[in-house]
Amino acid sequence: MILIYAFSNRWSTNISRLVLSELQKAIKNSDILFLPVNSYPQEFFRKHIQGCLPCQGEVAEGRRGLSLIIGLGDGSKFANKIHIETQAKNAYNDKEIYPFSPIFLDLNLPNIDIYDSNYFQISANMGTYNCNYLAYKTQLYLNQHSPETKHLFLHLPQKSNAHDLAVNIVKFLSENSLVS
Repeated sequence: MILIYAFSNRWSTNISRLVLSELQKAIKNSDILFLPVNSYPQEFFRKHIQGCLPCQGEVAEGRRGLSLIIGLGDGSKFANKIHIETQAKNAYNDKEIYPFSPIFLDLNLPNIDIYDSNYFQISANMGTYNCNYLAYKTQLYLNQHSPETKHLFLHLPQKSNAHDLAVNIVKFLSENSLVS
């Protein structure tokens, strides 16, 4: 099972929510769960990530969990490319997410051999707000409970066309054999 989530504003008009809707139209695969983050990231994490990932012993018992988690968030209004984030920081606003945890965690990226540098760039700057919070908390949980689950986060340029971004993301995911 693959989870693709996107942060949403209350009107569902932000770029990541619009791209999620476009991806849902473009990718017809019953093993993909498309979910907007309509509430606080803490609640979304508990319900849709922590609640959907079996511990290693449960996998051996046949319980299926998530094989890939893809997050979509609104990037900078000055960005013109999709940022493939590589790490999350132990910071939410001005506080630590988890005391005594590493400052940075590398995301458990899937093999990404093919990406068009006209549309994508590699980044290690998640910021310190909701996107970073959910990515950090997810990766820390994956490291401890489900290390085989891959984790990808894409920051989207705010002033781009949602359909065009979705087309590029579908191509990127397909070329890297992440979705079919």
